[in-house]
Amino acid sequence: MIHLSSMQRKVYERLREHYRRTGELPDLATFARNLGLHYVSLKQHLEALHKKEYLVFESRGRGRSPHLALPAEATGIPVLGSIPAGPLSEAVAFAEGYLPLGGLENGHFALRVQGDSMSDLIQNGDVVLFEKRQPNRSGEICAVRFEGSDVTLKYLDRLEENYYALRPHNPEHPTVEAHAEDLSIEGVYLGLLRGEVLNVLVQEPS
Repeated sequence: MIHLSSMQRKVYERLREHYRRTGELPDLATFARNLGLHYVSLKQHLEALHKKEYLVFESRGRGRSPHLALPAEATGIPVLGSIPAGPLSEAVAFAEGYLPLGGLENGHFALRVQGDSMSDLIQNGDVVLFEKRQPNRSGEICAVRFEGSDVTLKYLDRLEENYYALRPHNPEHPTVEAHAEDLSIEGVYLGLLRGEVLNVLVQEPS
């Protein structure tokens, strides 16, 4: 995307922050006051952001509020088809879609499950939501990278100091034991989506 000025960046990030906190975009007059801007100046910044394709801002004539919208990439939780070896931030750039879940902060991502190691609890094709943090207790379901390989979804059981078991839900798959230094925990399970609701919720990137 095209470079933003410092104030354009501030307006854009504050819009994203407000949406993620409340699930909706702010009243523009109130938003301008909170930013310490005149309403006309705010509109000029929004028009510049529109031209640079960061958002949609369209005037609808005298006496009518302008139309303002943020793209799914700006407000949604990225849905990753898989997470290959490498930084999570790079995988997000190739998200297959976004979940419009207002109220969640930046530290979340979703993963479309491949395989049956966690079935029948979590099935192939389910979309699982994660929070990017370390587990609070043994036995939480985590997105874990083992020895730098692709991410796997398993129960993470603490066996002893700095030693863990990656345990599947499906008994037909083996449990793998590993030292903490060989593991990278990408996120902790929050919930899942399944079936036709996914076709309604998941928004394709623009």
